[in-house]
Amino acid sequence: MKKNILIIALAAGSLFSCQDFLQEEMVATLTQERYNSPEGIEELVNGAYEGLRFHHNYEWSYALTNYGTDEFTNGGGVNHVMYNTYTGLLNPAETMDLRPLWDNMYAQINVCNIGIQNIPEVYTDPNSATTRDTRLGEVLFLRGFNYLKLVEQFGAVPMKLTPTQGDEANFPRATVAENVAQIISDLRRAEELLPPTAAQVGRITKSAAQHYLAKAYLFRASERNADIAQANDLDSAAYFAEEVINNSGRSLAPDYADIFEYTAVNGPNENLSEIILASQFDNNQALLGRYGNQTHMYFLSIYRNFPGMTRDLENGREFDRLKPTDFALDNFDRVNDSRFYKSIKTAYIASQSSDNIPEWTAANAPSPDLVGQPKFAEGDTAIIYLVNEANDQRFTEDYKGSFAPLMLVRNTPDGTDWGLSTYPSLSKYLDPFRTNFNDAKGTRDGILARLSETYLIAAEAYGRMEDYGQALQYINEVRQRAAYQAGEDRGRVYHLAEQVPYDEEGSTAASMTVTEAVFTPGTSEAATEIYPEGVGSKADMFVHFILNERARELLGEFHRWVDLSRTGTLLQRARAFNPEAAANIAERHILRPVPQSYLDALIIDGQPLTAAEKDAIQNPGY
Repeated sequence: MKKNILIIALAAGSLFSCQDFLQEEMVATLTQERYNSPEGIEELVNGAYEGLRFHHNYEWSYALTNYGTDEFTNGGGVNHVMYNTYTGLLNPAETMDLRPLWDNMYAQINVCNIGIQNIPEVYTDPNSATTRDTRLGEVLFLRGFNYLKLVEQFGAVPMKLTPTQGDEANFPRATVAENVAQIISDLRRAEELLPPTAAQVGRITKSAAQHYLAKAYLFRASERNADIAQANDLDSAAYFAEEVINNSGRSLAPDYADIFEYTAVNGPNENLSEIILASQFDNNQALLGRYGNQTHMYFLSIYRNFPGMTRDLENGREFDRLKPTDFALDNFDRVNDSRFYKSIKTAYIASQSSDNIPEWTAANAPSPDLVGQPKFAEGDTAIIYLVNEANDQRFTEDYKGSFAPLMLVRNTPDGTDWGLSTYPSLSKYLDPFRTNFNDAKGTRDGILARLSETYLIAAEAYGRMEDYGQALQYINEVRQRAAYQAGEDRGRVYHLAEQVPYDEEGSTAASMTVTEAVFTPGTSEAATEIYPEGVGSKADMFVHFILNERARELLGEFHRWVDLSRTGTLLQRARAFNPEAAANIAERHILRPVPQSYLDALIIDGQPLTAAEKDAIQNPGY
């Protein structure tokens, strides 16, 4: 049974101003004395899990992680678009995304600080040692996790390690080195205390701490943090990643589609061994809060205006925010890599019979008796998206007209059928178990960490140490899972778009195996990868290859901006692959601006800061 998270609002000051959604979700206002009992600690720790849901609640989920990168640009829905176009609206006064992240992470950190202080004092009975260690491990993990989220976005942040009492405002920024050292310390203590298996679905385990330890060490070893990197960071990243891979009992799902095939609330895909950490949601409306998991809306293009279509639960409420770039689509070997068609929605079933369904004509009808008849009916395929190459000249108007579904093709002799709101959608987060087709409150869990990413963390660590053989072992394990199996049905769109005969459905495992040649300069294998202009050395090509592989495995999974920022490739890859970002992105955008609300409230030596002092504390360029 899924663990239901009780949402607790603490009557305690912190480094944040309460946001409306926290107030609206309040079920109890409690003083800190409540947390001097085992019952209170249980409530506090359960409430601390609410912070995980933040990352899938609302539009900050994608604005801070997917916009402005090589994978996605903006569709027709322009809310929060400054995070993709890097205009002047992305500034310290922005309150839609930056301030909620800052405020909510510090709210959750304060909850964790109370737990870290109180748990050892409450669980003093030797018989409660296991419960004490588990609960302490959970809040230590969550504090480290929340600080990591802040440092990834802002760089140096204030560090508060004790509960806040009343209104406190003397919190200057620490250094990144101090922040990351504390994150690693919290996660290492959590790793020692947490159990290997969870007593309830959704609770944090040892493998979650190990996964995030590997991420934290790799983060410190990456280009953005070169000045604070430690000699053993890559070894540590590899060690903790391999602990998860080899000693946690976890395994990759047999089929990539298993991860996102949401067939029932709390169903099989939400209980896979591969999922290391997820924010917990279900269809209990009383526990979904103001938002629920809203990521189901943001990646969907507009389909409801096409013949035979109306908005429905199956195809989703399309908010039209994120459009995949050509790089995101062409980064896949679409013939051999099943992840493409298992991640991208390329066909829609007609949800209504309507007068606007096109009819067969004498020029295109398969038989004379069909002339004047509708090309399709409710329940038939109404739309297909074709992702083809620029030199593919097959899709003339006459050729497209000879098919029953409406064909929306990237490259035609006359240009393209795609537009700002017409493009193939990421299908990973579709949620047909909402109350109705307009309901924004999604019910599916939000995946935060899964084992295939752990493999790629280990691979990156080994590759950065130039142990390419070990790196490739982990890369190829992930890629083998991504291969098509012999006899696997690949769908009509696959065969049409990729020009593969319908009777060819053999295994593609051999084609998915890669060698060092794919990141070795001058090889034919390297020419099959998409590298930005100017990437020439083997070491640099390896980093970009890992970024390409992460894009294939983790497309749209809310990691990308951080990956490009930490590796120092954000400007290079956004300029190369995201036309909407290219014009304005600048060096300052490697970090986010520190929220103005923090700077305005900060007190140092008993005095508010002057404008010059605020500028000195703000990130460069803002």
